[in-house]
Amino acid sequence: TAALSDLILPDHSFLETWAEALPESGSMTAVVSAAPPAMMPLHSTRSTPDVLLDVGRRLAQPLNLPWENFEGLLTETFTALPMTSTFDAWTDAQEKGGWWGTLPAALATPASAAAQAKPVTFTEPQFDGDAAQFPLHFLPYASSAFLDGSLAHLPWLQEMPDPLTSAMWSSWIEINPTTAAKLGVRDGDIVEVTSAHGSLRSAAIVSPGIAPDIVAMPAGQGHQTFTRYASGRGENPLELLAPLAEADTGSLAWAATRVRVSRVGDPDGRLILFAGGSREHEDKGR
Repeated sequence: TAALSDLILPDHSFLETWAEALPESGSMTAVVSAAPPAMMPLHSTRSTPDVLLDVGRRLAQPLNLPWENFEGLLTETFTALPMTSTFDAWTDAQEKGGWWGTLPAALATPASAAAQAKPVTFTEPQFDGDAAQFPLHFLPYASSAFLDGSLAHLPWLQEMPDPLTSAMWSSWIEINPTTAAKLGVRDGDIVEVTSAHGSLRSAAIVSPGIAPDIVAMPAGQGHQTFTRYASGRGENPLELLAPLAEADTGSLAWAATRVRVSRVGDPDGRLILFAGGSREHEDKGR
């Protein structure tokens, strides 16, 4: 999105700023975490919460929020939490990395209150795409190197071999051996994966670790504009996903898309493996 922006305000890295989280875990016990900066900022960046507080004071009709900075906001918020020991909640949270207990009514969100009151029920999974036309389930997953893709600009992570496939600097589609045999697909072959919302082409990796009715693909690659190391490298599995959300949480239903797979070409060098192959017999027993 930075390529489409008129104004870019560089933020601190996660090591240079206060971090906090109030996860909706579904647990009956609330968890509030906080972590201080681990280092001084290296560049002329500013924490996003500090920028927003500053902007609020500079508006034509100022918001007049009472906090000078994000640390002050966190301090006041944690101070309102019940004490869990001989220390106040803010001191306790800094020592332990967080606070857990029952949130006061003033701090509990509607979603957290509903989660505690609503009994857990099983809901049949729903998938996008006709099973006859799209017989396989598509499973994108967070890359062990790039997470959601925000770290793909780091060359040392690009060249780090994937723990299971040994792939580097590239993307791949994982296919079960039985499914691959039916499709005439071997390791490195180029396959086209198509959903009702898009298609992409990538190299296949035949893996016995995946179910026959599923194809999987790591997220993190496929950037159009993200430095010279990540731009134009690999494919983005999110381009195939249906715009479906989980009803209770509003989260993206990232595993709800059906696809079909077809072989479209021989290996073309786009798949880079640290190992010579993923099967022992391919290296003559070595």
